[in-house]
Amino acid sequence: MPARLRFLLLYFLSWTLFFEAARLLFLLLQGKALPAGTFAGTLWYGARMDLSMAAYLSLPIAVFLLLSFLVPILRRPLLYQAYTILLLVPVLLLIVCDVEVYKQWGFRLDATPLKYLSSPAEAWASIAHLPVVRYGLFFVLCCLAAGYGAARLLRRMAAPLQLPERWYLGLPLLLLATGALIIPLRGGLQQTPLNQSSVYFSPNNFANQAALNVPWNFLFGVISEKAETNPYPYFPAAEARNLANRFFAGEPFDVQPPPVPGDSLNVLLVIWESGTAKAIDTTIEGVEITPGFNRLKAEGWYFANAWASGDRTDKGLPAVLSGYPALPQSSIIRLPNKAARLPTLGKGFRQKGYEPAFYYGGETEFANIKSYLLGSGYTTLIDKSDFAAKDQNSKWGAHDGVVADRILHDLSAARKPFFTTWLTLSSHEPFETPTAPVLAGSDDTHLFLNSIHYTDSVLYHFVRACEQTNWWHNTILVVVADHGHPLPATGSRRDNFRIPILFLGGALPQKGIEQRVVSQLDIASTVASLAGLKLEFPFSHNLASRLPHSAFFCFNNGFGIVQDTSYVLFDNVGRTVLEQSPGATPQLLRTGQALQQYTYQDFLDK
Repeated sequence: MPARLRFLLLYFLSWTLFFEAARLLFLLLQGKALPAGTFAGTLWYGARMDLSMAAYLSLPIAVFLLLSFLVPILRRPLLYQAYTILLLVPVLLLIVCDVEVYKQWGFRLDATPLKYLSSPAEAWASIAHLPVVRYGLFFVLCCLAAGYGAARLLRRMAAPLQLPERWYLGLPLLLLATGALIIPLRGGLQQTPLNQSSVYFSPNNFANQAALNVPWNFLFGVISEKAETNPYPYFPAAEARNLANRFFAGEPFDVQPPPVPGDSLNVLLVIWESGTAKAIDTTIEGVEITPGFNRLKAEGWYFANAWASGDRTDKGLPAVLSGYPALPQSSIIRLPNKAARLPTLGKGFRQKGYEPAFYYGGETEFANIKSYLLGSGYTTLIDKSDFAAKDQNSKWGAHDGVVADRILHDLSAARKPFFTTWLTLSSHEPFETPTAPVLAGSDDTHLFLNSIHYTDSVLYHFVRACEQTNWWHNTILVVVADHGHPLPATGSRRDNFRIPILFLGGALPQKGIEQRVVSQLDIASTVASLAGLKLEFPFSHNLASRLPHSAFFCFNNGFGIVQDTSYVLFDNVGRTVLEQSPGATPQLLRTGQALQQYTYQDFLDK
């Protein structure tokens, strides 16, 4: 093997083993027992993030080695020793500090401590009670030991670089190896780049936390948490809070439907990918786009004027499951330490003895969904990896029909009440369907509506199959979109956020079609009330209440607020109104600005 290629591979492997050793140290110093299989899982699954971090650190070495064909000084060990020791100091500092951070805060070290460096006196006061001296000595010893070991190892590894090498053999192989580093760097060949979800594997939160690579987690936090202060200071904090509280206050009906006996209620939550309300009751070229849903909504409790909280799946999931508003430029589930503080339906059902399950035909690692779900009380996650290769008939994974059959099969064996969530897939770009299209045309609008029609058919037959089971009489099934969609275009951005909300089931206490404005956020409180869960969702209304008939949503650095007869959409960057109805008042815009400020401050405070 050419000397430079061997050097790069050994360097990459050394960092990987170093990070595995750091994980063992973390597990040892935390003193928490794990079953043998789970313990091994932290090393196995965590290795993926270790490989990624090792690839980042090895990239400059690869560049040095490539240049060494022309620059003789780059063949000497001193440069590699200096570079590595300069890296070891901050890396070891993160590793050592992380041990106590987890003991104190319950999560791995990220960018959170950086927020306190602007107030050094307060920062010191907050850690003065900790064994700082002991950890400081431990850090120095680790630096000395690791630095000495690295210097010796690199001296031996670099010795062959001094010898003549056939460049026409070594250079192409080294270029190939350098390019190949992108594979571990991004976590593999899958569609979704590496994130914390990629190494989460267990319902045990400590095991998932142990699987994280601390330097990787810290850098991710630094990059992700760009906003240290609220960028939407429209009002004094107290005024924004008062306006927001008035918006989220709800007054109960004089007579509310009684909750279903919570200990035996089954809940099926279907989250329809891109399930825009623009497709409901719509006929294109003589084809009814959602014939199944149109029939189902006449049989349940349907909200015809419902609005999504955001515009992406990673915003829609916490909106539905946690009643948490979407953010204008990010998603709370991309930051697991913040997401872990959210109330969730999964946690509520778990406390009542349920074993919440989540089904998705794609990769749950997408947008850090898996870490949010595992932290939300879900004990079973079924995703792309759980389906046979022959059933992964979509670019993203398994189509909705395959997943629906799997859910029905699994629920047929259920021996106790269940809480099951299904995130559909097939109406996601590129809008593939395993069946023949019902609309002619290859443009995006036709492809999208064909995919909606396919999922509608799957959903309709799924509900009809559920109705034939022995558990349907004690079940509530909720259909809600994760977000709307720009297609088909209407000329109004507001319409992109309209979604359907439908309650079905033998245990449903009321039926009818409602025209009042409601929000996707209201699912959480409503399901919790029906199931008798002791949960509070501050941003969510119970749909069986006298609501303020308003909804608030966010998009990329903008927001919209909708009432029964008026609406306004606002651009936070340009501070301009994008759209508004003739009846929109200045007070409506003020309320929207207050909600933007208040909800984002809540995110920052978590």
